[in-house]
Amino acid sequence: MRRRLRILSEGYRLLEQGERLLAESRIDEAIERFRRFLDDYPEDVEGQYQLGLALYEKGELEEAALRFRRVGELDPDDPRSYDGLALVMMEKGDYARAVTYYLEALRRDPDNPDLLNELGIAYHELGDEERALQAYERALELDPNFGYPYYNRARLLAGRGEYREAVECLEKAVSLYKGEREKLIDVLFELAGVYEEMLEDDRAVETYGEILMLDPDNVEALLSLGSIYLDKGEYQRAAAYYDRVIRLDPDNDAAYLEKGYALGCLGEVEKELEYIDKCLSINPENKYALSNKGAALMELGRMEEAEESFRRALEVDPSYPWPYYNLSCLFALRGEIDRALRYLQRALELDPSLREDAEHDACLDRIRDHPAFRRLLEEDAL
Repeated sequence: MRRRLRILSEGYRLLEQGERLLAESRIDEAIERFRRFLDDYPEDVEGQYQLGLALYEKGELEEAALRFRRVGELDPDDPRSYDGLALVMMEKGDYARAVTYYLEALRRDPDNPDLLNELGIAYHELGDEERALQAYERALELDPNFGYPYYNRARLLAGRGEYREAVECLEKAVSLYKGEREKLIDVLFELAGVYEEMLEDDRAVETYGEILMLDPDNVEALLSLGSIYLDKGEYQRAAAYYDRVIRLDPDNDAAYLEKGYALGCLGEVEKELEYIDKCLSINPENKYALSNKGAALMELGRMEEAEESFRRALEVDPSYPWPYYNLSCLFALRGEIDRALRYLQRALELDPSLREDAEHDACLDRIRDHPAFRRLLEEDAL
């Protein structure tokens, strides 16, 4: 009897070790422990479930699904079988089946706010916003201090343009996550993004500042602040944020691109090209850098090189409108009217908002009085 107890104790020690390793994201080691445990206890529900979770985290979805199904075979009343299968379906993008599994899990555990929150996410992905909101609201009825439904509800509302309501939900989530750094940072990013959508840049800047107080080296927050100051025309300040990103992440191609753009706006076009070339050395397929490089070369009068760069951008992404627009400018400056109009038409087909740029762009002055140009700028021309 004592030997049997000792064997059981050693076996379950493997299970405990696996759970600890999984919590530490040491996935392969956790899987090894769970497999060893299940070699001796193949009908242990907890072991099957934990192995399923570890396999899911590793991306081995087919075996994860098998393990979650095994949980249901061993204990048909265990909701975790269906919750696990729903997770697998969400990862596969099969949101309809995920909803079905979440509903089965809730049939076994109807007052579980975590399941309701996850069900809301699945409904949202399916485009069923009303059912998603109902799921989030039910989760909050059961647990008013559960932050995730506020966060997910806010994302849904922001997507519908209901920004004030989204801000209220996010502020509530912030208050709930004050002591949980990683969760708080996620919520603050969402809140800052909503403020940007509301064109409340000062509040967005303040919120990104809160993120940097929690994580001074947060590259995403620094990039976002640089972008805001670029849009505000505060190019020196924007450049300073991009410099910080480059120090933290020397291979961040976006930081070199945006620092270059800021320098170009300050009239330092040669330096802009240096930063763009650094960006392209990291990511030769960066369509934004290729287009910006063409624009800088055009500004320096290096037209053949500019045209080559614009065409390279279009090879990367034929649906990107700016190289067409810039080629229109280039051909207009050369006096090639038909080609300028043809490229402008294509740019406006892809992005009608470029009409506003075309209306005032001095590069297009040579074609401005052409009847075809005026037709292109009319609202219904396309």
